[in-house]
Amino acid sequence: MSLVMELLRNLRVTTRLLFLFEVTTTRHTRLRTIAERLGMTVQGVSEYANGLQVDGLLVLADGEYRATKKGVELLHDQFVSLRGFVDRAGRALAFVETTAAIAGGSIHRGDRVGLFMEAGSLVAHPTRASPSTGIAVHDASAGELVRLRDLEGIVALKPGRIVIARTRSSSSGRKGARTTTSRRLPPSGKYRVVAALDVAGVVAAKDLGLKPRIEFAVLAATVEAAERGVDVLLLVPEERVTEAVQAIEAANARLEDKIPYETVALG
Repeated sequence: MSLVMELLRNLRVTTRLLFLFEVTTTRHTRLRTIAERLGMTVQGVSEYANGLQVDGLLVLADGEYRATKKGVELLHDQFVSLRGFVDRAGRALAFVETTAAIAGGSIHRGDRVGLFMEAGSLVAHPTRASPSTGIAVHDASAGELVRLRDLEGIVALKPGRIVIARTRSSSSGRKGARTTTSRRLPPSGKYRVVAALDVAGVVAAKDLGLKPRIEFAVLAATVEAAERGVDVLLLVPEERVTEAVQAIEAANARLEDKIPYETVALG
């Protein structure tokens, strides 16, 4: 269990920190005043004080209860961890009041529209039911940008598939050699986005009659496209396949709906 989870779930751990915080920020000569501040009985506070003293976190010096150096360090480390958790949680729970989408049809101001992720873009359809909806702020024709308010629900989204196609290394030194053929690509492979990790990938795409849309920040962009439901053909030199797989696995570690992927050989 992480320190933050223990702090949030374990009342004893939380109370010990509150005790240390109290004696660090306010002068206390009696356990009764600490008990009043923490909303506890004197007997309960006495038990915590004894435990903290045994652990070297609290001392009674010159008639005052004080946190030791070890106690202050513990207090600081725990609060820093808690602040980091709260910051991350706040970003994750950020409330979105308005958003923008592409109009999937003629939309009038005040219409309640259904929201869908299509080809990686948020699209608002005026006549289609969706678990996620919003109200149009203004009129919009099909293909135009429309602002939405009063958002409800979560957009249904299935991650796209990434096909990692291994290409010959750009440093192989074989002058004039063709980089790849398409014989071993999945026969149903129709990719909305093609990504090339290096110049060998660009050439491989040309050999396949494809044009890469992603050539910069390739791995991050590929993962983001897949998260938005877009299928991606990722052309990667043999020696960097592991790097690509690690990038996908790192994303899957934080995703509830995992990005499916496979590796194929080109040649």
